[in-house]
Order: sequence, then structure tokens, then C-alpha cells
Amino acid sequence: MDRRIKRTKAAVFNAMLDLMVEKDAGKITVLELCKRADINKSTFYLHYKSMEDCLESCFQIIMNGVVDISKLVNYNEIGRNPKAFVDRVIDEVEKSAEYLCKFKASTICGPSIKMLKQNLVENIANYNGFSKENNYYEYANITFAVGGMIDLLIEMLPNLNKELLSKSMCTMLQSYNN
Repeated sequence: MDRRIKRTKAAVFNAMLDLMVEKDAGKITVLELCKRADINKSTFYLHYKSMEDCLESCFQIIMNGVVDISKLVNYNEIGRNPKAFVDRVIDEVEKSAEYLCKFKASTICGPSIKMLKQNLVENIANYNGFSKENNYYEYANITFAVGGMIDLLIEMLPNLNKELLSKSMCTMLQSYNN
């Protein structure tokens, strides 16, 4: 990707997060966002179809790292060695902690977190060949573990105590897997 495009998307991303802390995402206008990002309205529409498209893109940027990790999760391995998985997730969250704190304060946090949890559960289940119908117990365990981990991560922001968080999440994963 061209570095000018990267710079523009980063400016829009940062401006969107700043504005979402100040007001409801549905009330942010394209002009307001463009002014905050220091871009022209035509530049905005070169990269995004609408504000909804822009919001979705911003959320996707934050969550891509965590979702990518979930695609590689072997359900049985989590029970045997949850620390490796947990540490990778925490590292991804740490990389985006500043943005996630702004996101946490925004009005779209709740619905977006729900969507993230669903995506993570589906990715982990699909990777392991699980379905709700045939692997209800495993699917339920994944759902509870993912929900608990995400809620814990969000609750701990901005003060992530990596050691305590890792220990808590590993204990939780081991209890779901037993």
C-alpha cells in the first residue's frame, strides 16, 4: 500500500477514535472527521463509501490482530498450554492499548465487542472443525472462554498487568477445558 494512503488511513483512524470518545459515533459527520484528520472530503470518499464503512474499517484495524490469532487456535492445545495462546492475545492487545482505551470509551464499543466475540468463537470453532450441533460442549466452552477473556481484557484497560492477566486467563481457560 502506498505510504500516502497509509498516512491518510491512519489520520482518519486516529480522528475517528478521538471523535468517538467525545460523541456518539452516529452523530459524527464526514466534514467533522475530515477536519479532525486534516484531509479533504473528496479524499475521504476516495477511501470510504460512507461513515459506516469508515467505522467498520476502523474497528477492523483494531481487531485484525486478535482475530488472526483466533484462526490458529487448536482447542485441545489451549487446555494443554493456554499460556502461549494467552500471551499472544495479550501482546496484540498491548500493541493497540492506546486505541482500545479510546474505543472502550466510545459508544460503539458494546456492539463491536459482541461482534468480535462472535467472530472469535466462529473462527476457533471452524479451525477445529466444531459446529454447534455436533460439538455443543466444546462450542459452549469456547463461547464462555472467549467471552470471559474479552471482558477481562476490556475491563483491565488501560492498566494491563500482563502477569496477573495472563495468570487469570490461563486459569479460566484450563477450567473451561476440564
